[in-house]
Amino acid sequence: MATIKDVAKLAGVSICTVSRALANKENITPKTMEKVLSAVRELDYKPNYSARSLKIGSTDTLGLIVPDITNPYYPKVAKSIEEYAEKKGYMILLCNSNEDLNKEKRLVDTLKKRNVDGVIILPCSRHIEHFRGFDNAGIPYVFLNRSFKGIANCIPSDNFYGAYTVTKYVIGKGHRNICAAYLGFENQIYQERFEGTMEALREHGLEQCAKQFIFDIKDIQDSYMRIRKVLEGRERPTALIAANDMLCFGAYSAASDCGLSIPGDFSVTGYDDISMASLMMPPLTSFRQPEDVMAKGGVDYLLECIAGNSPAPPARLRGELVVRQSVCDIRGDTCL
Repeated sequence: MATIKDVAKLAGVSICTVSRALANKENITPKTMEKVLSAVRELDYKPNYSARSLKIGSTDTLGLIVPDITNPYYPKVAKSIEEYAEKKGYMILLCNSNEDLNKEKRLVDTLKKRNVDGVIILPCSRHIEHFRGFDNAGIPYVFLNRSFKGIANCIPSDNFYGAYTVTKYVIGKGHRNICAAYLGFENQIYQERFEGTMEALREHGLEQCAKQFIFDIKDIQDSYMRIRKVLEGRERPTALIAANDMLCFGAYSAASDCGLSIPGDFSVTGYDDISMASLMMPPLTSFRQPEDVMAKGGVDYLLECIAGNSPAPPARLRGELVVRQSVCDIRGDTCL
């Protein structure tokens, strides 16, 4: 395993310079910084987190980066993380990237300057190279509800399984003309949910349903407009599988404005089971993610790192389908 001394030798600088560069001190020239970072990458150097804590002192603070605080799912996750972290003696510094990659990059610098002890990340996209800045600063971090090839510090939720389960349920209620709605695949959880739905459709010979799928939805208003267009089309679907619960607000409004009842004329399912799902009229059938388990796993992973250990990440987590009253069993015209 490479040491800071090895990095200094390869970069042709002193150990003190390496330490200052990794701590992101302002009086390090760009040329020297690049030498150090190049050596870090080449040697795959991993800073000693426990040694860092002894040197600068623990702040008893964990950073949390979420992509969209206006989506009720993320406050729900943040609450679970905050409650468990508090039990462990840590406070949470919440940061919202607002689905903006450049802002997310700035948040890395902000949290480094705050000397947080670790960071839990729900990234806004597949681009995660900038998080290596935490490695350089000796700050452990873990990705939640995401997985990346070759990256071990992830606690992923099985989005493929969740979407597959929802789709099988809808098909089991007799639906054969099914639409689905997705936000952009830049966030890979939506691609995973798309793949789960497609697998279930293929098993039943219903791949042609994908012709009516809606992609790259921007917001609730966009979901309303585009779902309404599908409902006004010649081959109106009997069911919609939405990639998250927020899209269902647009679906409910679109159905209402088209004179359609839910679930009598049009069935709808969501994903994430936000707190408002049970209050919608009718209450929304949705796939619930294991937020409490993810939160505990994320905090415990960081605490192990801070203690100087190398924790093994848990297996991909699975949630459960919460059945309410937004899906009609068209085999017998029974709404469940």
